[in-house]
Amino acid sequence: MKTGSRAVLILFAMTLLWLAPGSAGVAWAQQGWNPGGEGSSVIREGQGGSLRGVIEVFIDARQPAYVIYQSVAADAPQAARDEMAGYAGLSGVTLVPWDVFRENVERYIAAGMRINEYPQQRIALGILAVLRARPGRPVAITWNGGIATSFFDFQHAVQAFEDFQENPLEYERKRATGEYGDALNPERQIRVMLGN
Repeated sequence: MKTGSRAVLILFAMTLLWLAPGSAGVAWAQQGWNPGGEGSSVIREGQGGSLRGVIEVFIDARQPAYVIYQSVAADAPQAARDEMAGYAGLSGVTLVPWDVFRENVERYIAAGMRINEYPQQRIALGILAVLRARPGRPVAITWNGGIATSFFDFQHAVQAFEDFQENPLEYERKRATGEYGDALNPERQIRVMLGN
């Protein structure tokens, strides 16, 4: 098994642990954490922002193929906030105040990109809108400027990064393009995350 694939499986296992009985993830669900679902207090960007108020952004940059961002709402259960603060002590993981992240979003997302295959797309504004609209929902900027939101997206980003490292010319020749052909296309991913 390649190192990147192992990392994706570890991320998936961490997600399952997050949702295990007694975990902070379950605490969020038990306390009515419902980002953007029916009955949610989330208001879309351009409609006043979130009533829940994003206060921090959890950033996990331990995987070279992507950097994970997860916003933390003011009403997030304390157990979840404590768990995130604990992870923030690890190398490559930080917890940044929302205002600092918002003012420096370009710098934060550029740090994990090796190349930007989507220079015409407004990734920074999109990621801010997603983080405000979906507190608690992880979203990643990939090594090539794409956006990953699911287990399969993360797997795809790792495989694409490994392919690029092995042979950049072959990667470029085979890479999928277009809004629907490319699984990591930011424009499509942002629209889906915002429900547009």
